[in-house]
Amino acid sequence: MSKTIQIWSLLSAIHLGVAALSTILGIDRLSAIIAGTIYLPLWPVDILGLPVFQGNQWMIPPPNALGWILVFVFWALLYWIIAVFLVRIFRMRCRAA
Repeated sequence: MSKTIQIWSLLSAIHLGVAALSTILGIDRLSAIIAGTIYLPLWPVDILGLPVFQGNQWMIPPPNALGWILVFVFWALLYWIIAVFLVRIFRMRCRAA
């Protein structure tokens, strides 16, 4: 398994672990942060006119299937970019040493 995939997996597992921890322990502040990681990437897409929320059920409606896919793709790409960047930094340090 390449270093990039390992780092990406670790970042994704941390994100999912924090989400599970906030659900299990019922920590409001942590739950608000996790909710932000879902809704903040979707609001710009919603402004562009893509239907990423399920109607107007609540004050903040839940994401629909397209919304969940976009959230997953957003965080997967972001964590992949971070992993590639970290691997390059580690390689440069190893070459310099």
